[in-house]
Amino acid sequence: MHTWTNRVAPARASYRALGLLYALAMIALLGMNLGPDDNEWIAEAARFGFGVFGVVAALHAARLPDLPARLRRAWTAVAGCFGVLVVSVPVLLLLDLSLDDTKTADDVIHVIFVVALLIALQLFPLAKLRPRDRAKNVLDAMTVLVGGSLVLWYTAVDPMIHSGHDFTEGFVAAVLYPIGDLALLFTVARALLRGADDSARRPLQLLTAGTLVLFAGDAVNGYLNAHGIMVSASWQFSWWITTDALLAAAAVEQSRPARRAGFTHRPGFRIGRCLPYLAVMVAPGLMLYSAIASKHFSPWGGIAIGGAALSALVLSRQTLVQRESDELALTDGLTGLANRSRFRETSHRGLHRDARDGLHSAVLVIDMNSFKEINDTFGHQAGDAVLIELADVLRRCVPSPGLPARLGGDEFAVVLSGLAAPQQAYETAGRIAAALGPVAVDGRLITLAASIGVAVSAPGELHHDELVHRADLAMYKAKALGPATRWAVWQESLETAA
Repeated sequence: MHTWTNRVAPARASYRALGLLYALAMIALLGMNLGPDDNEWIAEAARFGFGVFGVVAALHAARLPDLPARLRRAWTAVAGCFGVLVVSVPVLLLLDLSLDDTKTADDVIHVIFVVALLIALQLFPLAKLRPRDRAKNVLDAMTVLVGGSLVLWYTAVDPMIHSGHDFTEGFVAAVLYPIGDLALLFTVARALLRGADDSARRPLQLLTAGTLVLFAGDAVNGYLNAHGIMVSASWQFSWWITTDALLAAAAVEQSRPARRAGFTHRPGFRIGRCLPYLAVMVAPGLMLYSAIASKHFSPWGGIAIGGAALSALVLSRQTLVQRESDELALTDGLTGLANRSRFRETSHRGLHRDARDGLHSAVLVIDMNSFKEINDTFGHQAGDAVLIELADVLRRCVPSPGLPARLGGDEFAVVLSGLAAPQQAYETAGRIAAALGPVAVDGRLITLAASIGVAVSAPGELHHDELVHRADLAMYKAKALGPATRWAVWQESLETAA
């Protein structure tokens, strides 16, 4: 509890300071009618501020002792990215550049920043995959890359080629920026689809958001340059500043408490799985937009609509198949409850969420009594029926968002999250115990009995394995006390006895 409080309070204060800095910068850039020189230096000052903030936050994250060594190295590299911003402003001041020269220097600094960020993202530890799964991961990431490349070609490269202007004039903004962004997009897509270390899940999502903002802004800027459209530089600085803010927020998020090291059994994040499907829709979408914009809807407009419809149907079917496959992989075949993998994943998520929100988590371990005798006396078919009956009891007695699971054999478990007090876990154990009793199986009455162990974690106190271990000890205590005692709560004395 003490560690949780010590780490949450500074994180909240950091978020407030980060939000205030971002709001002031955006108001000064977009809400005030200032000249180009003023906007230039406001943007530089804001990026310098985010750079200092990011260096401190990333180095703090890199020093957290509960993070894997490779993840600490990744955050050290991210601190180096922000260091580029910190160094750039004093360099520009010392060189006393004109506005045009400053633009060139900004381009160089931005390219260095993107390359440094790309190196840092490569250092984030990813889940280990089998060779076939690794190949699928690369293909999915390449799908995202090709979709982004189509956007780049349509918005920047092709218009620049056919504009009649000197291609080298807008090369950096029209091509070099988005190419660097595509490399970043491929890297984060690969991480999202493959599955990053759980302790970096939320930070990586913020890093991804920053990368997408950077890519979108650079693509729009390339389009404007290719078509000779002159706009204020303040809006370009606004998306750079937004990217800086999101990257700094990722470093702050990494410092929040109760982050477990390891990998979930489900590969990738839900948002990551959508990326290849969205990328497939880019081509027909661009075709349709081009047909409408050129006022020659026939025949390419109809072909684009048909292609989009076919893609949507195929992707919808693929999504349903993937969802069914996920459910089979995370569901016990006999009882329909969650299996051990889903139980573990749900427990990890609940513990992290409750640590963040200041709530309690609990695990109940339920072991059937005399299950071997039931199998020996009535047969395995009757034993399976008894297991199904117990699963139904758990479904009725476990409140939402609790999750009942079958861990294997006659061992069941329940994960409870979002508890205001430990008493709620005890009440759930009492309801389960009260619901046990004789059940009819093939015309015979069989007594449904079980021993229940309860363990509760205060916010940020325990990890999943520790919580399950305590619940196991409590379950054995209930079993040792005899059939009259249906459930028991973990106590410190049980560790000594064990």
